[in-house]
Amino acid sequence: MNRFSLSAICGLAMLAGCSSPPPGGNPEVRVLENFTLIDGTGRPAVPNAAIAIGDDGRILYVGDKAGAPSGPRMTKVDMTGKFIMPGIINLHGHLGNVKGVTQDQKFYTEENLLKQLNTYARYGVTSVVSMGSDTPLILDFRAKQRAGKATTARVFTALRGFTAVAGYPSTVPGMKGVPYEVAKEAEVEKAVEELALKQVDLVKIWVDDHLGKEKKISIDLCKAIIANARKNNLNTAAHIFYHDDALKLSEAGLYAFAHSIRDQPVTDQLITTVKKNHTWQIPTLTREVSTFVYAKPHEFLKDAFFLKGADPEAVTGVQDQKFMDRQAKDPNLARYQEFLKTAQANLKKLADSGVKIGFGTDTGPPGRFTGFFEHWEMELMAEAGLTASQIIESFSHNAAEFLGVSKDLGTLETNKWADILVLSKNPMDDIRNMRTIEQVMISGVPVK
Repeated sequence: MNRFSLSAICGLAMLAGCSSPPPGGNPEVRVLENFTLIDGTGRPAVPNAAIAIGDDGRILYVGDKAGAPSGPRMTKVDMTGKFIMPGIINLHGHLGNVKGVTQDQKFYTEENLLKQLNTYARYGVTSVVSMGSDTPLILDFRAKQRAGKATTARVFTALRGFTAVAGYPSTVPGMKGVPYEVAKEAEVEKAVEELALKQVDLVKIWVDDHLGKEKKISIDLCKAIIANARKNNLNTAAHIFYHDDALKLSEAGLYAFAHSIRDQPVTDQLITTVKKNHTWQIPTLTREVSTFVYAKPHEFLKDAFFLKGADPEAVTGVQDQKFMDRQAKDPNLARYQEFLKTAQANLKKLADSGVKIGFGTDTGPPGRFTGFFEHWEMELMAEAGLTASQIIESFSHNAAEFLGVSKDLGTLETNKWADILVLSKNPMDDIRNMRTIEQVMISGVPVK
């Protein structure tokens, strides 16, 4: 059996985003060999490497080719000249709610969810965290996926996030009723207990007033959310914008900033607090790009790598004159571009200071293109001054550590899932070489 016939077998279970090993017979092992290994741990690349993948989708061996197993049930695949590395883990996305450039929970169907996860996978995103805008459908999908062998991007979810009554993002078209709108600590306690019973992967809070235009949740309620989440052994991530909010939330024990601080440069006080309390930074630089890039036609809309996987309806939607005019006429348009520069400078300072950096993009909402924006995010991180090694670790080793799943994901090591990217060029030379994906495997199964 070769790797392509295995893909055909797994195709029968694709509607659930998972599969089980083929019945009967002895386990088969595939050995990819003669490639350069970038394992995601930060260790030096290994030339002339091999990786052995069992029928269960896990790694049996990875390292120098000389130590690879051999035997009658081994199917060897020559990968000369290729570079193999872990799949991309995106710590901030939103699933299921969008068709074209319209957002509404009526679109949250298994078909739409699977379509978006497949798009992520084709671009090399093998796991994604959906940050607080889901329906219970995702819990069923996640359960099916984890009961078998995932063959599309793995899902992690915060289910429903928190905001103030009538606070952002409940005011955004299609988002009313999506987050919990809370006014009292008793409401917080009840909602967090509900999330804990549903075994969410983390808790999300939106803490933003959109430059004074929206109602923002109070810091006291945020502290209650953080405390109740901790009581239920859950971590919290917050959509933040302002430095002052970020400082207070980190002091309260927040686990992660789900966006960059964009109103001012980070201070030494904030860095000290963040390091003391082990607060993570997830930059989401492409989120900033999406606030101004459609004000006039942009060259990325003609990019072949973009067009190979982008939803045609969404591509048409962002080029609609009304969509473009909304951005072009926004009185804060110039400020949005400055916010991106501030976010990049803050990312560099935090990384240089030893703050843990995860990887996330906020893709999924209208105009934030699933899969392609993850690659653009890497390029913006490089533009900010991070090295290729730092960027790769942010979406591999670091991202798995963030989620508490390092025993299964994040790096290419024995016993972990074989979530693998095969590239034709070395991303350590230039992070744009991440675009040279020739094949994506999830649980060792090639993604179509």
